[in-house]
Amino acid sequence: MSNNYLKAALITTICFSGFAQAAVTANDLYNQYKNKPDNKAYAIGTNGVAGSSWGASTKEEAMTLALDTCKKTGGKNCNVTEVNGLSFIKNEPQVKNYSTVNNYNIVSNGVTYIPDLDFSATAFFVNNRHLITTSDVVENCTKISFERDGKIHETTVIRADKMNNISIIKSSIKNDSYATLSSKMRTLQGERTYTYGYDLSDMVNSNIPSYQGKITDGIISRASGRFNDVRFMYITNEINRGNVGGPVISESGDVIGLVSRTNQESIKASILSIFLSEQKIPYHVNNSTKQVSISSIAEKSRNFSVPLVCLNKA
Repeated sequence: MSNNYLKAALITTICFSGFAQAAVTANDLYNQYKNKPDNKAYAIGTNGVAGSSWGASTKEEAMTLALDTCKKTGGKNCNVTEVNGLSFIKNEPQVKNYSTVNNYNIVSNGVTYIPDLDFSATAFFVNNRHLITTSDVVENCTKISFERDGKIHETTVIRADKMNNISIIKSSIKNDSYATLSSKMRTLQGERTYTYGYDLSDMVNSNIPSYQGKITDGIISRASGRFNDVRFMYITNEINRGNVGGPVISESGDVIGLVSRTNQESIKASILSIFLSEQKIPYHVNNSTKQVSISSIAEKSRNFSVPLVCLNKA
């Protein structure tokens, strides 16, 4: 093993074991790694602790040391994400024309993005390809993707309406389930409501950010928004950032609104219908009043809604 290899291990260990006077972030370490000679590797854990190595005799040796260093310095579920400057996926070391997420870096069409792990939001399908969420959610991200079945899928923003805080995004994959919008034109104060949204979990998944769905119940507390704005309503459901962009659901399982903000403001389904129609986006409506079980509402909502992933260029 070369002296440079040992030196890299020592430097990385000191940086992340807390013995150094100046803290070195995973991003700083990654920038150091990029400028080093080949037979180098970079590994990172789901808690943001990283390790790297360079100047090893082989790339396999560099991978082993980077992974060991990440683990020894407190990294959780560490994985090697790059080898010799290329995104590394087990059994598939070359960057191809799709997105991959490696705890820290997402590579899409050769461009590296970093997921914003402080970001939480939801979207839901209105047909097999199109999803709806808020415009606030999409405007602060370079790219918007979503997680489904342990994979990250890309979307394209079709249209954003900042006045009503709605946006339509198109999925790169087909989804079998979609929401049905309520055809009711009148909002009834006191009507029972359910919301479904996703929060970032403790990220035990070693490959991608991990999310957990949550259903909450409440009622419509105000049938209109501020200044009697009939586009909006207020609900009593417990709402956090992960609910924003997610559906408000009636007892019949139909979507009667979209959570606009964490202050429990929601935009009504009638406005969503107008917006979708103006953009010629197909959607489905239902006028059933038959109540369904809460567990059925939760299962249905889980199938047509997804957690969003905010990506910004590295």
